[in-house]
Amino acid sequence: MVAAIVEAIIALISSIIEAIASLFVAGGEALGAGEVLILLAVFLAELILWLVLWCVELVAALFKWRKPRKVPKPIIWRPKKLMKREKENSKEK
Repeated sequence: MVAAIVEAIIALISSIIEAIASLFVAGGEALGAGEVLILLAVFLAELILWLVLWCVELVAALFKWRKPRKVPKPIIWRPKKLMKREKENSKEK
């Protein structure tokens, strides 16, 4: 139980860092203020959805008496400029 709480705290901190970094990346791509606000709203929706899925997994693991599985972070939407950059970065690696 303590490990799950620590994992949640670490996940929250990493999500906040990711949000801050994505704002700087979005600013570097010269996105408009509206697009940045939409991106932030979508990020918060993804974070809330992720936390709900995580809680559902913890409850399911509790009732089935098993170790909780890792819940992947949902990706609802990303601007096309960011998707292009991610594809280019994955091709280079």
